[in-house]
Amino acid sequence: MARPVKKTSNFKRYDVVIVGAGITGAAIARELSRYDLRILLLDKEAEPAFGVSKSNSGIIHTGIQSPFGSLKGRLCVQGNQLIRRLAVELDLDFTEVGELLVAFNEEEETGLEELRRIGRRMGVPGLRIVDPAWLRDHEPNLSYKIRKALYAPGAGVISPYQFVYALTENAAANGVEIRTATPVERIAYEPTSGLFDVMSGNSIFTGRFVVNAAGLFADEVAAMVGVDDFCITPRKGEEFI
Repeated sequence: MARPVKKTSNFKRYDVVIVGAGITGAAIARELSRYDLRILLLDKEAEPAFGVSKSNSGIIHTGIQSPFGSLKGRLCVQGNQLIRRLAVELDLDFTEVGELLVAFNEEEETGLEELRRIGRRMGVPGLRIVDPAWLRDHEPNLSYKIRKALYAPGAGVISPYQFVYALTENAAANGVEIRTATPVERIAYEPTSGLFDVMSGNSIFTGRFVVNAAGLFADEVAAMVGVDDFCITPRKGEEFI
């Protein structure tokens, strides 16, 4: 049972407290800022996007490599279309460059045909199989051993760091309060009021709703309110630039 919380001079009340100012938390804050709500966006780092959001590949995928019917695939397709509207609204540096999945043998060619079929069912536009002649004209540095490739013109690239900043700046302009260097240490739920007390140091931020967008630490934040049925195991990758 959570111990009683003593309110201090650093106590503030909000409608929504969002934990984590990466791409997910920033996007949620910006979307909620359309409404008449008191919103607080917290992050433990010195600036937004300093977690995994600053260092991903920056690729806006089309969804063709996700299983048909999967949540990830559906969100990839929707997100690929949504980024185009966001790029206009937020003046983002999104660039549509397309992507190629290549095949070196007959078995892989069959796989490309299956991916195209699935992609079309998912609603991915413009998918087509291209031959070595097309590849020589458009990507001459690829291996001459490639037999065919699946071309998805809708894939793009963006600066993840600038994306988060555009979202948070727009959210702040709409009234969202942003506090960095504010790690969440404890969350207490008060059944009588139906409110959550989010504690960081000597500060208490009370909200009707708490949104957990803490990235790699989302399991730790969830455990603070008794949700301990999942564990995040991070994985590092490498990018060649």
